[in-house]
Amino acid sequence: MNAYLYDGSFYGLLTAYFYAWNDNDIYTIAKEAAYTSDLLSRPVHIVTQTDKAQRIIHSVQQNLSAYTMKNLYLIYLSELTECDLLGLTYLRLCFSKGNGINHAKQHPVIRQVDAIHRKVMHEYDHMKGFLRFQKINDQIFFARFAPDHNQLPLLMHHLTERFSDQKMIVHDEKRNCAMLYNLQERVIIPFTKEDAAHILADCQDDTIDLFRRYFQTINIPERENLCQQTGYMPHRYRHYMPETE
Repeated sequence: MNAYLYDGSFYGLLTAYFYAWNDNDIYTIAKEAAYTSDLLSRPVHIVTQTDKAQRIIHSVQQNLSAYTMKNLYLIYLSELTECDLLGLTYLRLCFSKGNGINHAKQHPVIRQVDAIHRKVMHEYDHMKGFLRFQKINDQIFFARFAPDHNQLPLLMHHLTERFSDQKMIVHDEKRNCAMLYNLQERVIIPFTKEDAAHILADCQDDTIDLFRRYFQTINIPERENLCQQTGYMPHRYRHYMPETE
């Protein structure tokens, strides 16, 4: 059985879908870096081809819908187990049954896709509120986080629209990458914790103390509700929120 391996990019995944479309002997689709060989699978290495990926995108937009395309992208960003193979299964189902299959909420594949959609977008909404910036010099702001899903591609547009007049670095510690924005363009590059430590070595920012004082000021000990607070501010995000330290 064939295991289609791609470079980790969305266009690489779509290229893998192009070549695996008519394969009835498919075992899995996975990133090359995450693949572990076994006795059941035969690796097929896919080279990313932009034209093949564009054909998939154009076909989905023309024959299905932008909603289906968004679902496909969110499945990719979720980075959940077997999500890449689920994306191909979902795509085949939509082309076979038509775009209306997205309304069949009891279909097992649609249930899985809807659940992933909710998880990724729910975390995206959290990240928009929980991301904390600190000033590392007079011009550049720095933030770090480690979301469960790959949120940086989704957050790029929101952050550069909201803070269009600020140069920034947003570091995803879990995936060792960062978004850089210089007021003209934004780009995602490899970026490690060591790189972040080097940048923050001599950083003195009063904003962190301001966050802490604000958090203490709005807190009313007599009306403290830890369960509700955890619902609004999950513990797994607090490591990157200075006011909760």
